Amino acid sequence: EDGLLGIAIDPNFEQNSWIYLMYSPTGEEDKQHVSRFIFSNSSLDLASEQIVIEIPTQRDECCHSAGSLEFDPSGNLLISTGDDTNPFDSNGFAPIDERVNRQPWDAQRTAANTEDLRGKILRITPQDDGSYTIPTGNLFPNDGSEGRPEIYIMGCRNPFRMSIDSQNGYLYWGDV
Repeated sequence: EDGLLGIAIDPNFEQNSWIYLMYSPTGEEDKQHVSRFIFSNSSLDLASEQIVIEIPTQRDECCHSAGSLEFDPSGNLLISTGDDTNPFDSNGFAPIDERVNRQPWDAQRTAANTEDLRGKILRITPQDDGSYTIPTGNLFPNDGSEGRPEIYIMGCRNPFRMSIDSQNGYLYWGDV
């Protein structure tokens, strides 16, 4: 569920040598990073890391980090995130458990939460300085008044693999 989860090459790689990784930083038990690095001379320059976005996580219980990265034809970076929810010990029912101390078994806190980046497909436009902007067409307004503006698709369980149709730009993903 953790480690190196996703990799994408910048659409302008030949000019900028940028590569994007989604990974679990060592010693950071509460987040995943989507970072940009310079890849040149057959080597990843670790000192060049720019953290583009951090995704919260809990590692007390297992399950569902996703982590696929894809660029769409407009240069937007799509990031899949799992619901970070343990599906086991739910007696065959959906993991929606509001009992005390059962947060890792409750996907309402993540996939169903408009203020959480987990259980989603995020869509951002990386900028040259390592920051990002929000493209038009995401689920929520850019001002954050109704939910996180990075959210493109929500309510996912574990969208572990994405693909963009190069002919029409349609997004497809596999979910568990």
